[in-house]
Amino acid sequence: MIAGGGTGGHIYPAIAIAQEFLARDAARRAVFVGTERGLEKTIVPRAGFPLELISVGGLKGKGLGETIRSLARLPIGFVQAWRLIGKHRPSVVLGVGGYSSGPVLLAARLRGAPTAIHEQNAFPGVTNRLLAKVVKVVAVAFADAAPRLKRRDAVVTGNPIRKEFFEAQRPTANGQRRTLLIFGGSQGSHVINEAMAGALLFLARLKGRLEIVHQTGTRELETVRAAYRSSAFDDARVVPYLDPIAGEIAAADLVVSRAGAMTIGELAAAGRAAILIPFAAATNNHQELNARVMERAGGAMVVTESALTPERLGLAIAEIINDPDRAVRMGMAARSLAAPEATKKIVDLLEKIVQTE
Repeated sequence: MIAGGGTGGHIYPAIAIAQEFLARDAARRAVFVGTERGLEKTIVPRAGFPLELISVGGLKGKGLGETIRSLARLPIGFVQAWRLIGKHRPSVVLGVGGYSSGPVLLAARLRGAPTAIHEQNAFPGVTNRLLAKVVKVVAVAFADAAPRLKRRDAVVTGNPIRKEFFEAQRPTANGQRRTLLIFGGSQGSHVINEAMAGALLFLARLKGRLEIVHQTGTRELETVRAAYRSSAFDDARVVPYLDPIAGEIAAADLVVSRAGAMTIGELAAAGRAAILIPFAAATNNHQELNARVMERAGGAMVVTESALTPERLGLAIAEIINDPDRAVRMGMAARSLAAPEATKKIVDLLEKIVQTE
C-alpha cells in the first residue's frame, strides 16, 4: 500500500516504485491511498493502479477556517485508514508525503504492518518529519534530509526517475547553435515567463546562435508568444506544454526551470546544465534547498526570486551559452547526482522489512 500524493512530485515516484514492486512477482498487487483533491485521483488510475480515498486535509500554511476543518477531518481520516488496512491487509505500507500518508502510516503501524517513508526533498515535509519517528525504515533522496528527519539510519536512495531521462540521447550538434529550454512545471510559471520575456533584450546578441524552446503553461501562452515575436528570437518554439519532456531536456545545452525534487532528478539523469529559479512560496523553502544541492555539485546556477530580474537572467544565460565547455562541465556535475538505482533500492528496502517483521 502506498499512501500520499497531492502533487506530481509525490505521485510519479510512487508509481515508479509500485511498478518495480509488481515487476518482481506477478502475484503481487499494489493499492494507493489518496484524497479527493489531490492529483492522484486522475494520475493513479491512469497508470493502472487502484486508488482508495480518505478524507483528510493539510494543516501547515492554511487559514484558520481551513485548519479547523482539517483538524475536524483527522479522526474521520484515521478511521477510514484503519479500515483500509484491515480491508487490504498490506504486507508493507509506504508513505511518500502528502495529506493521506499520516493517517494511513499511523494506522498501519498500530495494526502491526511494516511501514516506511520516502522523502523526495532536501527539506522534508511536516508529515514525513512526524512519521519518521514511528516508521521502520526511512529512505531519502538527498543526504541533507536525513538529519532534518532525525534518523541517522536513513538510507539515501535518490528519487525514482523514469528510465527515458537516463536513456534520452543528445541530437547531433547543429553547428554553433545552442539550445535553451525554459519550463516552469506543467502549469507554467508567471515569474519565469515574465523574467524571460524581459531577458530577450539582453540576449539579442545571440541571435542566430541560440534556439529557444519555452513551455509557458496555457494561461500566458499568447502573452509570451507576443514577447518573442517582437524580439530577436521570433523563431522560438513557444508552447503551452511539453510531453514527453525527456527528449527536450536531452536536446538542450542549458535549462531554465524551477527546482522541484523531480525536476532536479530529471536534470541529473539527463546530465544537463541548469539555471534554477526556486519557487519562493514552496513549503519550508524546500525548492531552494534542492537547488543548492545541485549548485554545490557544480551542476547549476541558482537565482532566487528575490534576485531575479530580466537583466540578471539574460546575463546568466549568456554567460553559460557563450562558454560551451562550462555547460558540458555543469552537465557532467549534474549527472554525478543521478540515482539510476533509486527505485530498485527503495523496493529492496521494502522487501527487507517484510522479511524481518
